[in-house]
Amino acid sequence: PYLRRFYAPSDARSAFLAVKDAAAGMGGHILAIPRDVLPVLTKKGTADPIWAATDDWEPVTALRSEPGAKAVVLALGAPAYVAVAAADRATAGGVPTDVYVINGFPAPDSFFEGLAEDYQHVVTIEDGLIGTTTAGLRGFAAFVTGRLAASGIKIDRFGIVDPQIAPSEEFLKIWQHYGMTEERLAEA
Repeated sequence: PYLRRFYAPSDARSAFLAVKDAAAGMGGHILAIPRDVLPVLTKKGTADPIWAATDDWEPVTALRSEPGAKAVVLALGAPAYVAVAAADRATAGGVPTDVYVINGFPAPDSFFEGLAEDYQHVVTIEDGLIGTTTAGLRGFAAFVTGRLAASGIKIDRFGIVDPQIAPSEEFLKIWQHYGMTEERLAEA
């Protein structure tokens, strides 16, 4: 009942902002530890990082915003860089695609309410268990599906559906095994 925020950093810079925000507030905080080999997320067409050390933590960050976009990728945590690469590829292929990284929760209700108004297709990606639509969704995939269920918007979900059959040597192999790749997201 006293949890203030859950943080899901997508790179080292967003992890720093999460720690800074947690230290500035009262109450409980959960910080999901980011993978240590993630690339720093950058602004489109530059080497400038999305976040600076002086920025405030925010629950949702726009990583890509394309004119006329009717598709959006919502990335929770580590796979955000895959989402950016896929959106850049889709946009270059004639399908303008926006990307938002969900830095943690609670996230504003207004953000999720606006998705159905602005987009025709939502794609989620997360480095976690999402289950299946037949066995039951969980995690961020379930959260977004529940928020948008009555909207009629198309939703595709990328994540780990059955951890018992995945390779475990390294996370990139796991992501590839479950189709959490730039190519698969761009196709979606």
